[in-house]
Amino acid sequence: MSYLKTIAALGLLTTVSVGSVFAQDLSIYSDKTPWNAGMTGVAADASTASGQSIKLQEITPTDKYQAFMQTSIAGNNVPAFFTWWNGQQLSDVVATGIAADLTPYWDKAIADGDFTAAQRDLVSVDGKPYGVLLNVANWVVFYNTAAFEKAGIAAPPTTWAELMADADKLKAAGYTPFNAPTSGGWMPFIWFSQLVLGNDPDAFVGLTDGSVPYDGPAVKKAFEIWGDMYSKGYFTDPREQDDSKFFANGTAAMFLIGDWHSGQFADLGMKPGVDFKTFLMPSVDPAVPQSVIVEASPIVVSKAALDANPDLGKAVQAMMGADVSNVLGSQSQVYNGNLKGTPPNDIIKADNDLVAAAKPRALVRWWEAVPSQIQGDLVAAMGAFMLDPTPETAAKSMSTMQAINADYWANK
Repeated sequence: MSYLKTIAALGLLTTVSVGSVFAQDLSIYSDKTPWNAGMTGVAADASTASGQSIKLQEITPTDKYQAFMQTSIAGNNVPAFFTWWNGQQLSDVVATGIAADLTPYWDKAIADGDFTAAQRDLVSVDGKPYGVLLNVANWVVFYNTAAFEKAGIAAPPTTWAELMADADKLKAAGYTPFNAPTSGGWMPFIWFSQLVLGNDPDAFVGLTDGSVPYDGPAVKKAFEIWGDMYSKGYFTDPREQDDSKFFANGTAAMFLIGDWHSGQFADLGMKPGVDFKTFLMPSVDPAVPQSVIVEASPIVVSKAALDANPDLGKAVQAMMGADVSNVLGSQSQVYNGNLKGTPPNDIIKADNDLVAAAKPRALVRWWEAVPSQIQGDLVAAMGAFMLDPTPETAAKSMSTMQAINADYWANK
């Protein structure tokens, strides 16, 4: 059950009193354990700026973190700061009334040249910003340079046909082409959504607003390609819970993921721009213009906490400054988009240049765009296919997803 369903079931969705005063947890809650060093630095800078003791509290994996937030929102006891997701996920949290409108802080940050109005839009709902940018990432394909060299691949692929040919070369050289775990309760959507948008980006968008069914032609085609790739041995064992293991140890040659992962690879001993590089995923259909997923992760601020303790506003301002941006970059190699900050590594800088040159269609990630009430159940159906990638399981997964989807939109 999603966190909004939980709140609604408890009768709290429209009765959360954001003006109430309670023993506020002055912490930053997060599921971003790989970013621990940078997040610890964010908490330290926020503490110094505000004169408050703000600690970092981590809960993993992601599904457990979401369950914690269900309870916190339902109990009207939300931590002062917590990491979340943008798009529909942020809209759903804002609908509960617990999130602070950060317009004054964003106005200052834009006036000071730290961020742009377009960046504010990434964390806005109905024109108002409700989050501090923690991470802005392009979704790219990481590739192991040694694996490509051993397989005789001179340059990254620019078409789907080239990508599939390279996958065969990598298999012949002893590598699994793609790292593709189901870990964390969220990763199954990655290849599903990529294969849909690679053939029909409009259908990808339609899946998130109810206008396209999960058992329609676009989804069937995605599952057919996905299943064929599994039959050829292109993917790693989906049961592995260490999401970076097979790419970091050289078993898998490529990994489709947000470029924030570059810091995690660096922490594991891989040198960005030397041991691994990136390329933009080509469209499956050569007639379809290229798209790129842009992920934005906000830190949400509790309205009740900010109302009760205005000094926390100084913490918000600090989180939006270049110093915090550089802490995130230097400690965790995460880029929050601050224009005065320094891109944390050559990979992220190169990805920004790739996107600027290619000018692909930018799309909100499926995870953020899909209604949160059905997100978990849809991902579970995708994961079921990954664990048993047969035509029969594909048909069952599509039927299950469409039943969930149709039921949700019928009640809107």
